[in-house]
Amino acid sequence: MSHRPLKHLFQARVKRETAVNEFSPIGQKLYMRIAQQIRTMIEDGYWSPGDRLPPLKRLAEQFNCSRATVREALGALRGQGLIEFRHGDGTYVRTASVEMWMQPLDAAVLLGLDHVSDLVELQTAILAAIASSAAKRRATRDYSELSRALFDLESSSRHSEQRIASELRFYAVLAACADNPVLENTFRVLQEALRSSLRLLSPKRDVGLHTCRAVYDAVQMEQADVAREIIYAYGDHLLEQAEKIK
Repeated sequence: MSHRPLKHLFQARVKRETAVNEFSPIGQKLYMRIAQQIRTMIEDGYWSPGDRLPPLKRLAEQFNCSRATVREALGALRGQGLIEFRHGDGTYVRTASVEMWMQPLDAAVLLGLDHVSDLVELQTAILAAIASSAAKRRATRDYSELSRALFDLESSSRHSEQRIASELRFYAVLAACADNPVLENTFRVLQEALRSSLRLLSPKRDVGLHTCRAVYDAVQMEQADVAREIIYAYGDHLLEQAEKIK
């Protein structure tokens, strides 16, 4: 579907807000600001449910940033349930629903040092329930997308933003495999807070990668209890990291 050109005023605002610096004056990362810009355009009707978004190159030019930054922004919007990736066909705006307009928890507020442990405990409980549910449904669902997500995680650079984004994508696909709308929507709301906690508590070793591999194996073997306990063990590790920074 073709669209009218962006208004000059909007173009000027985008360039002003996304220029050069990766961080805004209040510390918000560039990809999140671009994600909010795209979300606003959808809310204003510039793109409608079912529309295909422009390719990465065009969006990067439009927002005056790199393709990698646009990719992260789209990943955040996908996590919110606002858009969907169709393999080999592009990125589409999802049909409107109540769930997609739920904003992620404000990680900047939640991640005061006094609340990190509480947040990790909540995230762990949700991911453990997701892993368990996904394992229980293994026999009735196609988990090829989960395999691709694990491959992307294994291919990502160690100790990088890409590694964290890939780990989050694995959990997002796992949440979809769980076939539980409440769990999936809860993960979407927690996703950006989880991203922040992984940045803050990211271990020196590849604990997150090893955890996802182990969860994947348990899910494939339909071992719901094992998948759940693997996530809780990861949560315990993150809690230990949280204690070190207090």
